[in-house]
This record gives sequence, structure tokens and C-alpha cells, in this order.
Amino acid sequence: MTSSGRRWAFLIGIVIAFMLPKRVECGYPGGYCEHNVGKEVCVTYELEPLGLYGIEMLVHRNVGFAYKAGEACGPDRF
Repeated sequence: MTSSGRRWAFLIGIVIAFMLPKRVECGYPGGYCEHNVGKEVCVTYELEPLGLYGIEMLVHRNVGFAYKAGEACGPDRF
């Protein structure tokens, strides 16, 4: 493989790694969003790219992009 091919392979690998999904509770790292529904404790979550998770850790707020969002309740929410 040529050096140009290695650079392209590295770049494509980095892009793929940044797009891998990561489940984040409360929309961003360190957020608090637990609430009670009946006798269960529920939290909201987002499934977002790993790269955006890192950005959210740096800025301590939600960037606003997620693959999926939802709410998990009960003991199996993690």
C-alpha cells in the first residue's frame, strides 16, 4: 500500500470511529434527568455518534444531534 493509500485508510478509519453509536443518558455527559413514573425511575437517553459525545464532554452541553432518542424505565434501563 502506498503512503497515500495509508493516509486515506487512516482518514476513513477515523471517520468511521467518530460515527460509532454511543448511548448517552440525559442527552449529554453529566446531565441529570431522572424522574418518577409511578413506582419506576425513568431517564431519557440519546444514541449519538462517538465524535459528538466527545464534543459534548468538552462543552458540557447537548449538541443536538442523535441517531435515536427515547426513555428507559425500570431496573433494566442501563
